[in-house]
Formats: sequence, C-alpha cells, structure tokens
Amino acid sequence: MAITLDATFDPSNKWTPIEEGTYPAHITTLSSKEMNTRAGEAIIVNMTYKVNEAVSSVEQSVWEMDGYNYKKDENGRKIPVFNGGGSQAKISCAHLKDRVFYDNGFFIFTDTSSASKNSRYFQLLENLGIQCEDSDGIKKLVLLEEEDVVGKPVYVTVKRQEYITKDTKHLAPDQQEKRATFKVSEVKTWEDGPTLSQDELEDDVPF
Repeated sequence: MAITLDATFDPSNKWTPIEEGTYPAHITTLSSKEMNTRAGEAIIVNMTYKVNEAVSSVEQSVWEMDGYNYKKDENGRKIPVFNGGGSQAKISCAHLKDRVFYDNGFFIFTDTSSASKNSRYFQLLENLGIQCEDSDGIKKLVLLEEEDVVGKPVYVTVKRQEYITKDTKHLAPDQQEKRATFKVSEVKTWEDGPTLSQDELEDDVPF
C-alpha cells in the first residue's frame, strides 16, 4: 500500500515568471572592491536588494506559457493572454515578495582621464539623494558606505540578461549554452517607503 508523505501539491499554486519591471525593495548589503580594468583603476560598488511586500500592488502582463517557457508565434513574439474585455490580462507581482536581486556593479574610475565614464555612478548617487561637492561644475564623487544605503527603501528596475555558461564559453557558438538571469539596472529612492533598521534587516534577511 502507498505510503503517505509530508510532501504536497497544490494545483492552484502555479509558477509565475519574473517580468522586467520596476519594483519596491530595500538595499540589504553593500560591498566595494578595487579592480584594474582596461579603462584604468576602478572601484566597483555592488548592492543586493530585497523586494518589499508592497510589490503585491504592482501588476505584470500575462503571456501564454509552455511549462517554464513562453509560447511564441510564427514571428517569435510572445503570445498574450486576453481577459474577457479584450485587453491583455494582468496579475499581481506578489510572487516577487522577498525575492533578492543583484546588480552588475557600479564602476568608479579613479583616473581623471576616465572621469567621463563615472556618469552611471554619479546618477546612482543622485537617485539615492547623496550630495556631491561641486567645484566649477566638477562633481567630487563620494564612496558609498553601508550606513548610507543599507535599509534604504528604493525602486529597482530589473532587466533580463542572457549569458553564456563558463563551461561552454570556449566552444563554437552553436555548442554554447545560454542562460538568463535578472539583474538590477537602475536604483531610485522610494520616497514613501519605510526605512529598515539593522535589527529589522537581520530579522528579515535570510543570509
């Protein structure tokens, strides 16, 4: 006779894909490291972001799925699911609550000859409300530290990125294995969001 297990299956609990979009979150960690790049010496700032429960009020479009993959039409485009009114169906992004995302790093080039490449980092500082000294139109950049950002409420824009696996990079293009991940491409202050204390982060973040 079959043995009953603790494992269960809920047919109503269907897998929902992640879509590109902008979501409310909190910065949970910050790290920086020095690196020698082709453009010269640089400091790379990385942060992690945990999606807040307020994401349940954000909606995403619904597409026809074949298991974990999107169904495509003859032109290779995703096929939308329509509601009774003829518009594309939408669902809550509640499945993203507590999801942790990473960025690709924000580069700070320390050599003045590469100063023009610091625009993305300067934009990050502006988006986070971090002030920089201005001397005749030249901005004096500051290096973010944990106390500046950890626990800060932000909106993160998440983009899908494809990459070739490390084990297949050396192979011919038709033999390479491609995978996809979602990374944070832009960060802006969530003006009305709650700031989390270090204690709240330690209670809430599972790492």
